[in-house]
This record gives sequence, structure tokens and C-alpha cells, in this order.
Amino acid sequence: MKNVHSKILFFLALSIPGLLISQSNASRLDSLFNHLRTNEAALRIFFSAMPKGGDLHHHYSGSIYAEKYIETAKSANAWINEVTLEINFDSSGTLMDKEWKKFLTLEKEIGEYAFQQILLKHLSSKDYSRSDGITSYDDFFETFNRFGSSKNQISNGSGLLWLKQNAIHQKVSYIETMLETIPCGKLPEVFNHLNDSLLIYQALNDTTKLFNLFNTLKNSLLNKSNKLCLENYLKELEKEHKRLQIDDSLFTLRYQTYVLRTLPPIQVLTQMINSFEAAKEDTLLVGINMVAPEHHPMALRDYRLHMRMFQYCAKTWPNVLVSLHAGELSEGLVSPENLHFHIQEAVDIAGAKRIGHGTALAFEQDVLSLIERMKDKKTIVEINYLSNRFILGSTHENHPLYLYHKAKIPIVICTDDAGVLRTDHNGEFIQIALDFPSLTYTDFKEFAFNSIYHSFIKGVEVRTRLLQKLQRDFTYFEHHFLEQHRNIFGE
Repeated sequence: MKNVHSKILFFLALSIPGLLISQSNASRLDSLFNHLRTNEAALRIFFSAMPKGGDLHHHYSGSIYAEKYIETAKSANAWINEVTLEINFDSSGTLMDKEWKKFLTLEKEIGEYAFQQILLKHLSSKDYSRSDGITSYDDFFETFNRFGSSKNQISNGSGLLWLKQNAIHQKVSYIETMLETIPCGKLPEVFNHLNDSLLIYQALNDTTKLFNLFNTLKNSLLNKSNKLCLENYLKELEKEHKRLQIDDSLFTLRYQTYVLRTLPPIQVLTQMINSFEAAKEDTLLVGINMVAPEHHPMALRDYRLHMRMFQYCAKTWPNVLVSLHAGELSEGLVSPENLHFHIQEAVDIAGAKRIGHGTALAFEQDVLSLIERMKDKKTIVEINYLSNRFILGSTHENHPLYLYHKAKIPIVICTDDAGVLRTDHNGEFIQIALDFPSLTYTDFKEFAFNSIYHSFIKGVEVRTRLLQKLQRDFTYFEHHFLEQHRNIFGE
């Protein structure tokens, strides 16, 4: 990978005349940046103008702002449960219960503004307060359940186009979004009894029996009918992507699929096999992830088993790339023994190319050795700083961003779930700049380029095109920001 990156940089130096000239502007910007970094408003202006490359840790449903869900429910005059605020688009009449009312009816009773504020707080972390009696992590993860059928009603089309325009506005040229689980074949219920066998083999650390059973289940799952379902899914995804004209000179979008870590083992394996089989082709589906709370009891119980599943799939489909949520934990959130191995096993056993969050790094067993292996394996860390601050209570004093950077482990700055958190990509850069004063403008520029270098994009041509665009954008930014803001910020 390093040789590929070197060749791309050499090509860029030859093909973009402003590349070498811009180095002097970058040096001047480094100096200017140090003057701005103590003021959040000044940093907002700076980072709003700065190219950011890509967002590699991005949940589709959690990145849509609640206003879009409310707008969809209102336009359809959906049913609202006035007690639970559940949204349902069923028009069959089965919801004619006293707790259910039509959106417009309830809005009229409560008042448009007041009703919208109630729904905004329900569908996001807006105005969250611990005094409400719910932890920040429970409030965050519960939001995804509250979307209900409204998540499906926001067609991928309208949601994806909104994400695209929002990204362009923030100078983000690439997103790799975790879209959905693949809605294809399930194993017959007759296999459910094997959940216990999987748990027993994992407890015995009997990898041979595990892999033999994985293989049996894979062969049963990937029948002709299910393979056809996977093919049709990819075709429909590509058809919709082209219909919407998502990719253009300003923006490129690719997709990850994911598996849910809180399901019984057989269901997790089914989702994983479907995902790897689909992602093996040269399509818009570029990688696999695993989602849901890492501290959930079932996720903790089966963590090592899940890593073995990924290990098996990586051997079966060696060209499929994996990014894993790992170490999205903090002291006290789980018992001590569950803090010692999550990142390690994601890197060493599951073979993840990128780690999402990695917040609990310092608690890993033999952490210095782990850091060395991450460097050797060229593991990338997806930093979701604002998410970690909200969910885990992380601060600059205990967040490992500094450690990753000091160890020269490549970092990318991501948003996680900007819609739920009511944040944006600019805000991620701003808060990190405020909290980590040792990071320079050159570092932030490197983070932006990392997001394209270490994306899962299939095809050298697309990656090179995005790198060329990013370099042109930085050349323009470094020249014009200095010129346009000289009278305000000086040099």
C-alpha cells in the first residue's frame, strides 16, 4: 500500500503544477492557524473553507438530521403514538387506537413549533440532559430504534441526495456510508440449535470445529436462490446510484454493509456471509462493518466468536475489506476484563484494516506491543471525537487520539452519526483543534489526505481522481484563504 501511495503522490506532483508552489502557502497557513486556534468562531471559518477529503465512519440512518424524518412523516400524515411518539406509516386502519393519532391532528393539538421540538428531542440528542434519568449512551443508541418505519420511508434517494449536498457544502468530497444489512437469505430454523455449538466451540477455543461448522452453514446459505438475491441487490443499488447521479466532479459515494452484533450467533454469521459474498465483486459495495452497542451483553459474550467469524470470512473472501467498531468503550461502562482485548482481536484475528473509535486503547493488554503491530499492519483509526465525547464522556485528557498520532498510526477524522448528535464534519475538526493544541495545520491536512488514501474505494482510477481533486482544492484553499482573509486574520 505504501508503494501505491508513493506512486500516486509522485504522479500528483508531476500532473498538478501548483503542488510544489503550495508548500510555501501551507507553511504560512500553519502560522496563521496557530493564531486562530483559540477561537471557535475563527476555527469555524477556517475549517469551513478547508477541504476535508472523505468521511469513512458514517452511519447512513444516523447521519440524516431529524428534520428529514419529521418532514417525511408530516408529508405522509403518518400515524403518531402520542405516548411513545412511535411513527407508523400503516394506512390499513389497524392503528385506530386512542393512543394513535394522525401527524397533522397531533400537530394541531400541540402546536407546530412545540410538536417539532418534541420530535427533534425524540429523534436526536438535541437538548439532552442527564437529569432526564437516561445515560448518554442509552439515549444515543435508543434513538435508532425510535426511527422505526420512518427510516424506511426516507427513501435512499432523498436521503442520499441530502447527504451529498450537505457534504459538498462542508468541503467533503467522499463518503463511505454504512447503508444497511443486506436483505437476502436466512438459514432454515433447523440450524438454530447450532447456536449452542458455536458458543461451546468458542469457549473451548476449538477453531477447527468452528471453521468446519462455519463452512457447513456457508454452503447451506449460498444456494442458487440466495446468490440470485445478492446479485439483484447489487444491481438495484447500482441502478439507484446511477439514477440519482450521486457521483460527479464534486462528490463520490460508496457503501459498506454491516452485521448486527446483538443478534444470536447464527444470525450474525448469516448476515456476515451474505455481506462478504456480495462485497467480493467490483461494485459500489466496498466493505463490511459490525454495528450496535459494543457494551451490549450479547455483544460482549460473543465478541471473540464474532472475531473468529470475521477471520473465517477473511480467509474465504480474501479481497473483501473490513472496518470494525472496536474499543468504543470506557472505564466503568463494562467490567475490566472486557476492556483488555477488543481492539487487539479486531486487528490480529478479524484482520480489520480500519478500526472505528478505538477509544479504549490504553486499557488493552500489552498495549505497546499492540501499537507496534498496528503500525506494522498499517491499521487505520477512524476518530469520531464528538461521538466519543457524548457517548463515552471522553475528553482530551483521556482520549487516545494523541497516542495514535504520536505512534504514527494513520488517523482519519469522521462524524459517526452527525444527524443524531446534531454535529457536522467541520465541528469534528474544530473540537480536535481546540482540545489538541500540538496538532498543526499540516497534521489536519494529512488527516484529510488519509481519508482518501485509506478509503476502501475499488479502482486506482477513482482514488487517483479524488486525490487529484483534493490536492487542487488544497492549492486553491491555501492561496485564496490567505488572500481573502488577510485583512481579518493577518498572517
